[in-house]
Amino acid sequence: MARWSTGKIVGIVFLCLFVLFMFSIGCFVMGVLSRSFAGTSYSYGVGDSIYEIRLEGIISAEKYSGLLSGGTVTPEEIISQLDEAEENPNVKAILIRVNSPGGSPAASQEIFEEIRKIEKPVVVSVSDTCASGAYYVSSAADKIIANRSSSVGSIGVIMQIPNYEDLYEKLGLKYTTIKQGKYKDVGTPDRPLTSEEIKLLEAQLEEIYRQFISDVADARNMDIKDVEKLATGWVFLGTEALELGLIDEIGNYKDAIDIAAELGGIKGKPNVIKHEISYSLIDLILSYFINSVISRIF
Repeated sequence: MARWSTGKIVGIVFLCLFVLFMFSIGCFVMGVLSRSFAGTSYSYGVGDSIYEIRLEGIISAEKYSGLLSGGTVTPEEIISQLDEAEENPNVKAILIRVNSPGGSPAASQEIFEEIRKIEKPVVVSVSDTCASGAYYVSSAADKIIANRSSSVGSIGVIMQIPNYEDLYEKLGLKYTTIKQGKYKDVGTPDRPLTSEEIKLLEAQLEEIYRQFISDVADARNMDIKDVEKLATGWVFLGTEALELGLIDEIGNYKDAIDIAAELGGIKGKPNVIKHEISYSLIDLILSYFINSVISRIF
């Protein structure tokens, strides 16, 4: 494999910075020009209904606009829809369609806690993936329905802190850190973690891990020791997850709708209320621009 020269690495770094700079300017200019194209559309219905919520992508406290978000979902998005469903007298049950690898522990907990407060029946329908933080969220539902080959579980937590010290040295970059507070620069990429810092972070990770296990055990009415045995970070197939008690039934999207209708006491074919986000002109143009630039770099 050919080695990249220092000059080439520096060139790529500056090119990326230039792209980010131009992207920021483009967001500001195009955002002003395209506000009228953006919006959220709703599908309202009359009579007994199921409110469908899509939880797709990485669960994060921060979201970037539209197509450029890289597939993220925030607690605010989900919670606002839960509130709408709870306040709508026509809604008899809530269906959450999940396809997510997880995300931030705090953001996942926020959604988990809110689902636990909902008085109406909540059913989760798993598409491809319901892992880690996404399973954390889903465990709060009354029923979890997954396909036979869906990926379910991954109960565990992970923290990765990059160390670019060697790269910075090759590029001739040096950092001067001025701080007040012994641990203020923990996680900075220009130096490795100390053994003391690693122990502190491991302790925090252990606490989050225990919260995850405890909440799943409580929400799923499982013995905490049984959940601990499954909390290895491994992802189970839908058929395995059913045997282990992580889900309630094997079924597809339509099956989940039928189950939600039954729990909500809906007779006949239920009306499904959907919350759909439309993308703005800026999302479409800038997404094309970024993809074009990336294809030329790599």
